[in-house]
Amino acid sequence: MRTAGLLLGACVGLAGAVSPGQSRLSAEDYDDFYSRVILGAKNGSRGEWLASYDAVIDFVDRVRQDVDALPDATRRALAKAVHDNGYWKGQERRMRDGTDPFIGATFKSPDDALKAVLTPKGFETYVGRYAQGSGGYRLSLEAVANRAALYKLEGKSMPRLSGIPANTSIINANARSWDDLVADAQNYANPAERLAVIMTNQMNGVASALSLLRARRTRSDAEMDYATAVIWRYTGHHAGRDAWEREPMVRIPYPQLSEAEKVKDRSVWKAVRDALESPVPARTQGRTQ
Repeated sequence: MRTAGLLLGACVGLAGAVSPGQSRLSAEDYDDFYSRVILGAKNGSRGEWLASYDAVIDFVDRVRQDVDALPDATRRALAKAVHDNGYWKGQERRMRDGTDPFIGATFKSPDDALKAVLTPKGFETYVGRYAQGSGGYRLSLEAVANRAALYKLEGKSMPRLSGIPANTSIINANARSWDDLVADAQNYANPAERLAVIMTNQMNGVASALSLLRARRTRSDAEMDYATAVIWRYTGHHAGRDAWEREPMVRIPYPQLSEAEKVKDRSVWKAVRDALESPVPARTQGRTQ
């Protein structure tokens, strides 16, 4: 199933096909993108899927360049909308799921208790987590010496712990709300660099949403859901042109998706739309459509 979604801050590197000096996209460009590219994209075969690859990737990249030029306050509002309504909601569900080994951004237990259940290297990595770089820290089950004891400490009852692969992620610095992420950035050696990273993590998701929201006509929820799913086939993963073979969701025809899957990103693009409509202080206002 689609675990990241289009608008969860997809970090795939979009092709830089447009020079910085290229003219801004017009409302007609956005309309054409929907009517010609989105409605024309097919995924009945690898060839059909690839036929629209460049058109989707290049257009979203052009929108991304425009997003990068927005005032910082506007970009932060849009990044918050994408993060909190996409990635963070998904991580919250995992943290609450008693069958998911993921714990969150940090352990709840104190360091002295953790020292007894983590490996020496794992404990050292965790206590020195903010020194791992602006990209944020991560920890997998490889860092755990006593799995059962750790999950008991963390208040999570996990079945069949012994069968979970050692490289399974259990701690990820980004598994926080946006406001908590911004506050936590102060714990890094270079807070400004960390803030830049968490902003960048969301910008492709913002650009994907704006690719649809900047058209002249407000589209229905169903139209937006369909278009969002189409864009995800190209930008919502890290596999690039290899996604046809590596990402099963890319190959599933839209009518065969469950209703839950079709509306999965609705809260995200609606949050971006609401953020665009919210007033920005006059000194930071910028062109948003």
